[in-house]
Amino acid sequence: MDMDTNGASPSQSQPPLSLQETPRADVDDILRRKRKAREYKACYPCRQRKVKCDQNVPCKTCIVREHPELCTYHPPTETHPPAKRAQIHPPSSGVELPNGIIDYAAGTVTLSREDWDRICAKLITMENSMSELRGSIKNLGDRTPPSQSQAIQHPAQQAMMTGENGSSNGDLELSHIRTQGIHTTNSLTGETVHVGGGSVPALIMALGRGDLEVPGVQELLGKKSILPLFGLDNESATYPFVDLWGLPHGSIMKATEISGAIPNDQDCLSLFRYHRETAHIIYPALVEIDKFEADLMLFLINRANTQQGDVNDGITEQSIYGKNLHWIGLFFAALASGCQCSSMPRKERDLTSQVYVCCSFECLRFTNFLSQPTMETIQTLLILGNVISNNMNAGVAWSLMGLTVRLSQSIGLHRRCPDTTPAEVMKVRCRLWWMTLWQDTHLSISYDRLAASAMTDGYPFPSDDISSPGHRSYAESMYRLVKCGLSILEDRSKPQDSDRALQRITDHRNELQSVVLQAADFLRDSRRCRSMRDQLEHWALYLYMSYVTSELCRPALNPSNARLDLSKTLRKTCVDALTNTVEAFLGLQNMTAFASRSWVAVHRALSSSLLLTVIGETQRNERAKALISNLVTILGEIISKVDPVEMSAPITRSIAALRRLVNLPEGPIVPVPESSNTGSPVMVHNLENIQNLLNFDDPTYGSDNSLAGLDADQSPYALVDSIIWGGNGKQAGHPPV
Repeated sequence: MDMDTNGASPSQSQPPLSLQETPRADVDDILRRKRKAREYKACYPCRQRKVKCDQNVPCKTCIVREHPELCTYHPPTETHPPAKRAQIHPPSSGVELPNGIIDYAAGTVTLSREDWDRICAKLITMENSMSELRGSIKNLGDRTPPSQSQAIQHPAQQAMMTGENGSSNGDLELSHIRTQGIHTTNSLTGETVHVGGGSVPALIMALGRGDLEVPGVQELLGKKSILPLFGLDNESATYPFVDLWGLPHGSIMKATEISGAIPNDQDCLSLFRYHRETAHIIYPALVEIDKFEADLMLFLINRANTQQGDVNDGITEQSIYGKNLHWIGLFFAALASGCQCSSMPRKERDLTSQVYVCCSFECLRFTNFLSQPTMETIQTLLILGNVISNNMNAGVAWSLMGLTVRLSQSIGLHRRCPDTTPAEVMKVRCRLWWMTLWQDTHLSISYDRLAASAMTDGYPFPSDDISSPGHRSYAESMYRLVKCGLSILEDRSKPQDSDRALQRITDHRNELQSVVLQAADFLRDSRRCRSMRDQLEHWALYLYMSYVTSELCRPALNPSNARLDLSKTLRKTCVDALTNTVEAFLGLQNMTAFASRSWVAVHRALSSSLLLTVIGETQRNERAKALISNLVTILGEIISKVDPVEMSAPITRSIAALRRLVNLPEGPIVPVPESSNTGSPVMVHNLENIQNLLNFDDPTYGSDNSLAGLDADQSPYALVDSIIWGGNGKQAGHPPV
C-alpha cells in the first residue's frame, strides 16, 4: 500500500489524483514536506555571533569564550532537525562528581563539562560491558560439567597429571612443575594464564585440589581462578590508554586538548608534592626529581606569561609552553601517581588518575615512543606501570614492563657507558636501569616468571657521594635486594638437585645479610628514624627484605629436602619471614594510607597471610595469628567506608578468606599484644632480627617447636606432590582450579 509523506494511507474511497488534477499549491506543499532538512554546520552561539565554528562539541570558540555549556547545534525551541553528531551525555548510571561536574572555569581540571562527561561515559560504559561479559562467561563456566572441565584442561597440565597407564609420573612431573610452572585460567576470558611453580598462588592452588584435610581451602577457591585473590589478575578490563578526544593523531588540535587537561598551578603543585613525598620515596622512578621540580616551576611560570595573550600561544605539535611532549608525558604520569597518594575521595581519585594516565600515554604516542624512546620515555612507562598495578591490574603492568625493558635496552641502559661519558650522565643512566630492574623483579617474583631484565653481572650499583658500608641509602639497599631477587628467579628456572639448591640458598643468604649490615642506621632500627621519609623507607625495606627472604627459603619446605639438616632451619626461617612481611605492612600502613593502595605492599601482605593460614601456622603461632587479625581489621575498616560496587575484588575476597581460615568473627578483633610492638601508634622495629633470622650457622637457631606440627609429609610441597602428581590425594573427576 502506498503511503504519503506523513505515513498515513490515502483514502480508499477516492482514487489518487493525477499530477494534472492536483492543484499547484498542493504539489508545492508535498515537495516542501519531502525536502531533506539540512543540518546546522555551526553551533547556535557561533551562528548568532556570526563567527567561525570548528563543529566540535563543545567548539573551540565556546571554550575560549568560557561558555562551553551553551554550545549546542539544536536549540530546544526550534523544530529544525539536530546535526548528526555523537551525543556525549553520560548514561543514567554515569559517574557524578561531588558537585555534579568538574568546573571548567574554576580550573580544578581544565576540561569542559562535556569533555569530562564524555570521558566518564566511555570509562563507565566499558566497565559495565566488561562486567556483563565477565558475568556471562562465569555463568557458562558454572554450567560446564566436570567431564568437560577435564577435557578443556591445558594439554601440558593433562600430560603432567597422569602417565600412560593413569598412574602418577613421580619425579618427572615434579621436575616439570619446578621448571615449567602451573597453568590456571583468566577469570574474565577463560584463557590460560601461567604462574611459576614456586609462586604462592601455585602452591595454594595445589592445596585446593584433591580431598586432603585442608580446612577452608576448597571453599576459598571454589571454581574460580586464584589469581584475583592475590591481585595478580586484571581487576578491570578497561583499556588504560583510551583516546580521550578522537582527534587526528599528532595534530595541533590534540596538542591543544592535552594542554587544556593540565590542571591549575595549585593542583599541579599539590599532586606533584603527593607523588614526591609518598610514591617517589617508596619507588623513586623519577631519577632526577630535583631537576624535574625546577623545570616544573619554570613551566608554570611560562604558561602564566603565555596565557596573558592568546590562550593557544605556546602550543605546537612538538611542545607545550616551552616543554617538549616527552617531558609533558612524564609530568602527566607524576600527576596520575600523585592522585593515588592524595586525599581525594576514591571515586574522584580513580577517575582523575585514569584521565592523567590517558593524557600521559597520548604524549608518548605523540613522540612516536616505540621508534624514538628517550630516558624520559622510560621513566614515564615505569611510573605508569606502577600506577596501573596499584589499580589492581598487575597483569597489564607486567606486560607493559616487558615493553619498558626492551625500550631500555634499545637505548643501551643495560650496558656500561664508555669512559668518556660524563659522570653525571653515567649515574643517571645507571639509576634508571636499576629502577627498571626494581619494578621488573617485584612483578616477576609475584608470578614466579623469569624477569626479562635479568642481566646484572658486572653492572655497577649507582652509589651516592657519601655511600659507604653501614651508611647505604634506601635506594642502594634496594638495588642489592633486587639483584638477589633476580638471582632467585634465575635459579628457579634451572633444574637443580637438592644439595645444589640449598647451597644457592646459602649464597643468597650471605647477600641478604650483607644488605642488612651495610644499610644506614635508620634503616636497621626504626628508633633512629628522624623524619617521615626515614620511617617510610625503613618499613618499605623491611617489607621487601622479609618477602624476598620467604621466597628464598620456601623451597626448603619440599619433603625431598627434609633429610638435610639445613632444611629444618630454612623451614622456620620461611615461616618467620612470612610473619615479618605482615608486620612490615602494618608498620607501613601506620605511616601512610597509601600502603593499602600500593599493589606491591598489599600483595605481599595478603599472600603471606594466606599462606600462613593455609599451612596452619596460625594454630601454632600466636604472633602470626595476632598480626593477621590486625591486618584483617585494618583492611576491613578501609573497605567498610567504600561503596560495595567500588571495592577492590582481591582485597574483599582475601579478607573473607582470612576470616574463614583463621575463624575470625565478623565484629571487632582483638588487637596484637603489646609484646609484639604493634599496639602503639608508631611501631618499633629493628632490622637486625632479620640478620639473626638469616644466621643459619647458629647451633641454637631453629631449636624451638614452632614447626612441630608441620611434619615433612604434611608440608605444602608434600601436598603439591600428592595432589598434583597423583596418589591418594587425587580425586577422580575433580574439576581443575
